[in-house]
Amino acid sequence: MRTALILIFFETWCLIEANIENKIFEGIIDNNTNCFNDGINLCEYGDHESLIRKLEKLSEDYPGFARTGSIGKSVLGKDLRFIVISKNVQERDMLEPMVKLVGNMHGDETVGRQLIYYFANHLLFHYNTSNFIKFLVDNTEFHLLPTMNPDGFEMSNFSPQNASPCTHRSKARKNNNRVDLNRNFPRVKSKNVKNLQLLLRGRQIETQSVMKWIMTNPFVLSANFHGGAVVANYPWDSQIQGQETVNRVAPRPFLTADTKSFKDLALTYSKYNPTMFQQSTSDRCVPGTGAPFKNGIINGAAWYEVRGSMQDFNYGFTNCMEITLEVSCCKHPHPQELPEFWKNNMYSILHFTSMAHMGIKGLVVDENGVGISNALVKVIGNAKFVTTSKRGEFWKLLSPGNYTLGAIAEGYNHSDPISVYIPERQDGVPSTAEIKRFQLKSATPTPRSANFPPSPLLKLCGIQCPSQTTVVTDQFVDSTERNAKNKEEPKKTTSIEKSKVTTFVDKIVRNFVETS
Repeated sequence: MRTALILIFFETWCLIEANIENKIFEGIIDNNTNCFNDGINLCEYGDHESLIRKLEKLSEDYPGFARTGSIGKSVLGKDLRFIVISKNVQERDMLEPMVKLVGNMHGDETVGRQLIYYFANHLLFHYNTSNFIKFLVDNTEFHLLPTMNPDGFEMSNFSPQNASPCTHRSKARKNNNRVDLNRNFPRVKSKNVKNLQLLLRGRQIETQSVMKWIMTNPFVLSANFHGGAVVANYPWDSQIQGQETVNRVAPRPFLTADTKSFKDLALTYSKYNPTMFQQSTSDRCVPGTGAPFKNGIINGAAWYEVRGSMQDFNYGFTNCMEITLEVSCCKHPHPQELPEFWKNNMYSILHFTSMAHMGIKGLVVDENGVGISNALVKVIGNAKFVTTSKRGEFWKLLSPGNYTLGAIAEGYNHSDPISVYIPERQDGVPSTAEIKRFQLKSATPTPRSANFPPSPLLKLCGIQCPSQTTVVTDQFVDSTERNAKNKEEPKKTTSIEKSKVTTFVDKIVRNFVETS
């Protein structure tokens, strides 16, 4: 009885909080969900060329805030066009987090394609009318890719208006080579992790383009839009190798080192979308999707096994934390229904992207104050390192609480650990993450420092990387880790053994705390 009352209270609190915070957007969206809003027609899809024209028009209408680019081509040669939005769109400000949104990687899951375009237009249209949106644009660099699979989209047909249930399977899901792009990324336990070209080998051209995009930019937060259910899904998607379940019978959760933060991200999206949080439209989903989902969120592996997903690739191979957003039971709904989807998801997207500012950010610099690229920043008790950018920047998304962290880099003495407190976010009061600065002193090379692993990211990208680099997360073990302690003989390790580097850094931090 007590548990039931607590659950009811929590759900009610989340809805009340969402309603209160949404008041800051009064006047931004017409509650009558008509077709015309923010100066555009919401009740149309348009073909791929028309989408590109719309993105180009935004960059022309708002030249100081928007620019377009391309990450590559589809199998049929269609441009994978994105738009960047920020207050200084030509050059990212120091410590400004990068957020990306990707839609339509399954060609017949079309709502995300539209939501991302609507969101881009919304940010620009309301920059001078909403303090919250102004904060986001002034302090965030948005990279928005409405469609990853334009070839599939061109093969898809929308459902009749208000169909229930909608068409769930079609050949438009896959790319033109009949490959599911969300099963086409390297698995977290991929053996070929030392070279980006090896990772790209055999992948679809769309997957390769997105991988290069991800690996060459220091993205902090990301969402990948899908359809067929209404739920926010967080990593891992893939279970322990050899113990996978291939269907929805007794699935097992498989959690990351950042599960608390991932759940906060997923719940933030869900609670601002009443249809997701309340699971009120699950009747339109085909049977067997797993609905209803408690609070509108679920761990990917606990739902069903997905091997080679994009969200696992983001987290396993980079610093970026990505979740997968299933935003419609109907994969390709009638265009007259699109305004309702925008109404249900607009607040969620705004609040979710603001989470790029939760936790901490900062710089790792040398004695002269010059940023150190390729440095590692470690939170004690968390096996996932974050790696500094070329300018020495780092970002770590953290839920409210107390943390201790430190920084290390090849050729430098490790930093003194610092303690940080992450407060609860205040409703309707946007703020940037707390800034921390680590200054490292050069060290004389020793067996230990010589063997300490440099960053995974730049080696994978083939950019200014030391030798013998590989990925270091809670799922990888590098040969250099085996000699992390001076005079220690190499020992055979398995791919799922806890990183000795992680243990080494935690020991440094604990020793400092205990002797301070």
